[in-house]
Amino acid sequence: LEMYADTAPVTVANFLSYVNSGAYENTVIHRKINGFVIQGGGYAIDASAGNLQSIERRAPIVNEFNLSNTRGTIAMAKVPNQPNSATSEWFINLQDNSSPLDDQNEGYAVFGEVLGRGMNTIDSIGSLMTTPFGQFPELPYIKIEGNTLFLLTVSMRSMATSSKLDQTGVFSVSLDAGDLGQAWVDFTVIQNPEAPIIKLIPSSVLFIDKTLEKMATFNALSGELVIPELEVGGVVAYTNVVFKLTDAKNYSFTLQSFDEAP
Repeated sequence: LEMYADTAPVTVANFLSYVNSGAYENTVIHRKINGFVIQGGGYAIDASAGNLQSIERRAPIVNEFNLSNTRGTIAMAKVPNQPNSATSEWFINLQDNSSPLDDQNEGYAVFGEVLGRGMNTIDSIGSLMTTPFGQFPELPYIKIEGNTLFLLTVSMRSMATSSKLDQTGVFSVSLDAGDLGQAWVDFTVIQNPEAPIIKLIPSSVLFIDKTLEKMATFNALSGELVIPELEVGGVVAYTNVVFKLTDAKNYSFTLQSFDEAP
């Protein structure tokens, strides 16, 4: 997801506060309407009780409707007839929903969009079967085995710049590889006495269809991975970080140099 902080600053800040606090981890997609939206951000699985429990929600935010609810955009869910009631729940538009969503409830605030091939995943969710479950009339599910319902859980991390090292040790990079394309990729960090090594997690590769600001670059000829800015603990800690491809078979890179951020 690319955030639109310029047109919906309060909404983006609110959404990222949930992301960065971990509140969205293991929440579920709890609503899907064919050809309309998928919705999440409100409920997590309570395995002991066998149901879904609401996450802790912060105070409602002001409505920042500025952009249309076109296909692939993400917007905040609200209470009907209460335009300033959005808290944690969001939805992604499966089609152009500018009519009716731009006109209802003083407009539903779009604050970002799904990038590139990410809509393939969203459309896959949009094609799933649904079932009534408690207070949820259209709960999408992956499969049912016996009395077990397999739901879609969500994991989110935010990136303020081109790359981020999170507290779990996952190294995320938005990467421009020239003719190879643009993608988001994750690496695992391997401690090495001489220099840190990062190893690509192949299953993490998500191709996108545009170049973003301050993306890392990879030169296939030199094997150099250059990262303009590296975020650690929510702030840019290093700049001009250079890794070298040292194990092409395992997609492993060894740190060469870096500058500390001013």
